[in-house]
Amino acid sequence: MKIKTKDLTKMALLVALIAVGAFISIPLGPVPFTLQNFFVFMTGLLLTPWQAFLTVLVYVLLGLIGLPIFAGFTGGFQSVFSPTFGFLISFVIGAFMISKLTRKETSSVKIMIVLVLAEVLFYAIGLPYFHIIMKNVMGNPMDLSKIMSLAMIPFLIPDMIKAAVAAIIAPRINKALNRR
Repeated sequence: MKIKTKDLTKMALLVALIAVGAFISIPLGPVPFTLQNFFVFMTGLLLTPWQAFLTVLVYVLLGLIGLPIFAGFTGGFQSVFSPTFGFLISFVIGAFMISKLTRKETSSVKIMIVLVLAEVLFYAIGLPYFHIIMKNVMGNPMDLSKIMSLAMIPFLIPDMIKAAVAAIIAPRINKALNRR
């Protein structure tokens, strides 16, 4: 896989935007509201599948080596023991999936469907990880309703709004980028 300078620039910009999305954080308990998933959506919609995968992976690795680029200006290997780290893992996989399923797609409706599926993936990985860390690391076991009330339900509507915005603007950005 050969990556051009233009692609590396887009990838670096998207790594930075995911970090900025983490900085825009509203604490809502153990899971803050951020714009990370919006920029993960955009990464998947603007890059090839492997570029999207590598971009989000680089973001996660930069945070793990200690750069304070995760929500709450955190970073470091100890982040693996954060209840929200499962969502970061899911973002790497989700960015690849989004790109793979939306390559050259211009229909906002079809893109929106893929982004909803990506959100399902984020929760399918993030919620069990949240449960495991809360129970085994934090010593705070929770039932499913408590986990969902803390880590999913408050985020459903904002996540769908972020997905809709990404589904609308990404085709326009792709069109503009491909004109050059």
